[in-house]
Amino acid sequence: MRLSLLVSLMAAALVAPATAPGTAPAAVAEPVTWLEAEDGALSGTVVEEAVEGFSGTGYVAGFDEPTDALTVTIPDSPGGLHDLTIRYATPYGAKTASLSLNGAGLGDVRFPEHPTFTAIGAGKVLLRPGDNTVTVTNNWGWYLIDAIGVTPSAPRGPHQVTGALTDPAATREAKGLMRYLARNHGVKTLSGQQDQASIDWVEQNAGKAPAVGGYDLMDYSPSRVERGTVGRDVDHALAWDARGGVVTLAWHWNAPSGLVDQPGKEWWRGFYTDATTFDLAAALADPTSTDYKLLIRDVDAIAVQLKRLADAKVPVLWRPLHEAEGGWFWWGAKGPGPAKQLYRLLHDRLVGHHGLHNLIWVWNSVAPEWYPGDDVVDVVSTDSYPPVGDHGPVIGPYERLVALGGDRKLVALGEVGSIPDPDLVRAYQARWGWFVTWSGSFVQDGVTNPLDFVRRVYHHDDVVTLDELPDFKSTAGTCTATTRVVARWGTGFHAEVTVRHPENSPTSSWRVSWQLGAGQRIGSHWATRITTSGSTATAVNTSWNAAIQPGGSTTFGFLAEGTPTEDSPTAPAPTCAIG
Repeated sequence: MRLSLLVSLMAAALVAPATAPGTAPAAVAEPVTWLEAEDGALSGTVVEEAVEGFSGTGYVAGFDEPTDALTVTIPDSPGGLHDLTIRYATPYGAKTASLSLNGAGLGDVRFPEHPTFTAIGAGKVLLRPGDNTVTVTNNWGWYLIDAIGVTPSAPRGPHQVTGALTDPAATREAKGLMRYLARNHGVKTLSGQQDQASIDWVEQNAGKAPAVGGYDLMDYSPSRVERGTVGRDVDHALAWDARGGVVTLAWHWNAPSGLVDQPGKEWWRGFYTDATTFDLAAALADPTSTDYKLLIRDVDAIAVQLKRLADAKVPVLWRPLHEAEGGWFWWGAKGPGPAKQLYRLLHDRLVGHHGLHNLIWVWNSVAPEWYPGDDVVDVVSTDSYPPVGDHGPVIGPYERLVALGGDRKLVALGEVGSIPDPDLVRAYQARWGWFVTWSGSFVQDGVTNPLDFVRRVYHHDDVVTLDELPDFKSTAGTCTATTRVVARWGTGFHAEVTVRHPENSPTSSWRVSWQLGAGQRIGSHWATRITTSGSTATAVNTSWNAAIQPGGSTTFGFLAEGTPTEDSPTAPAPTCAIG
């Protein structure tokens, strides 16, 4: 097998897409080891030369049947984590390939449309010492593979996820949940299950309940309600919250109009592109049109259900317009422009018009051209349905989502068919916030996720279950408090404490604690309420200064007897927490 080491500017450029933000830069860039596809083992595929720009002597084509594949051997590896890069071309539009390493599933890689050869980062591979094989299997075919490159991965540095929400008026409960998720980031992954019947099945058969309950507002869509559906999932979500669980909601939005309602395209399949004639682009282009008004009607109907959750102080991981880039749902059928416009319309209507501030906004696509913007997205996510038996870490989409969110957004698996193996998630440093297994056969058939595997996942140290969740609604944020001695006299002193708030939404409360020095006693105080317990003093907000604006501060003061604590160089700094 021929190896080509491209130690050049071209090689450096090809490495870049495969390297996630937050990765510590190497002093000298590692060269890419390229393996020509035409030298690999072909199964139902062929070597061609018609498309110009390939390296070596050709490229591999013929990915048109489900089992068509290319296997490339990486020889004499020292082992360890490596970045994987694929040179490809997609003359017939965006495509998807399934990857495997040494016969074990490694998830999918999406090839954006590119009629000539280009390179894309495909995540990481954990190589064993010696020979390794990487297999590309058809999935959604008619793409061309020119070469596969590997390079040793640089150590992954700490991510920059802060837990700040984009909604400046986010509820205390939403902020608490997001803070918990951010603090848990890179430590453990929350388990999740879609649909109440499947949640119950997991609890009964795995011996533990998921941390995240997945529900759907599908049957609250007006075009379904008018045909007799009665939604139950908000009731289930309220009950799940009462048990201390995390709630996530999707919306299989039945098209507002234009339902085909023919065999195979029944009205209840109206969220699929092929089951409706609804034209999103045309509706959005004319706000006076009937279809635009029907969009607003539908959003307002869903707002009624979301308000039930808001009134009950339920924070929601809200994942609307999921899988838009796939095009199989009508909200993605007209391309990224209308999909992003609809997402922002939905955001403005629910947050601005209806005042729903209990929502944590989860975007569900990895393609940059579909991303609606940092200002309306709190979490980036993807859905993963690899071939049966593939419990890989879904590392390729993970790396792309980290880049999409600028390494500041939490990253999650909105839906999975096969649950990622927690051991592989750890080995690949794929710091997923949570996963939600899809319902029915995906968890119950004993094939997609065998029961012994489900039990192992739910009892794994790296996976959070319902019984392990804290009171996340009350998770306090961080702030800083600094003390300044304004004046002093023989028996006491006057001090001021400034509380500074770094998050992007106003606080609803704050609390500062510090250790009293020997002989100290707190006397008069203002702009706060101070209590002491033993040697600890705690100051909390008053009603009028509870809300500190983003980046702002507030100050309180007190008089005390004794020597100022600040006179001691070993005195601990005050601790500060915000709600």
